[in-house]
Amino acid sequence: MKVLITGPESSGKSSLSRSLAWCLDGIFVAEQAREYLHGLDREYTFPDLAAIWSAQLNTETQAERSGASTLICDTGPEVIYIWSLVKFGRVAPAVEDAMRSRCYDLTLLCTPDLPWEADALREAPDANDRWALFERYRTLLPHAIIIRGDDRIRQALQAVSGIR
Repeated sequence: MKVLITGPESSGKSSLSRSLAWCLDGIFVAEQAREYLHGLDREYTFPDLAAIWSAQLNTETQAERSGASTLICDTGPEVIYIWSLVKFGRVAPAVEDAMRSRCYDLTLLCTPDLPWEADALREAPDANDRWALFERYRTLLPHAIIIRGDDRIRQALQAVSGIR
């Protein structure tokens, strides 16, 4: 089973991904954007988003090859897709291809209803901006299960139990 956890920045997806992987004794597939961006000594550019997707895909593929029965993916191509459209008004072909071809058994979409946690890489401190991004995700991922509020792990476990 491969579960995708996604949503706008500061919506709790990394914490939820780690917790869900632990609860299900699965493999946590970490978001690669943060590590990539920390390694840059300049502002990121449009080609960097395709490179970030490539790193994310490689990490996810390695996890798939491990033979683990459960993968919990902290973001997927949809994050790069929306980020690219918002920041640059276009999307790299590799990311568009991934949007069509990558399959997940379950997609959980986190709402941005948690307190904002600032860091050097986050770009949307305004709650209205994060909710606008959430609506983009909801439109792009109409079958995603919405995860909100404080008891996210319970909601995620309930969603997973529905597909097992």
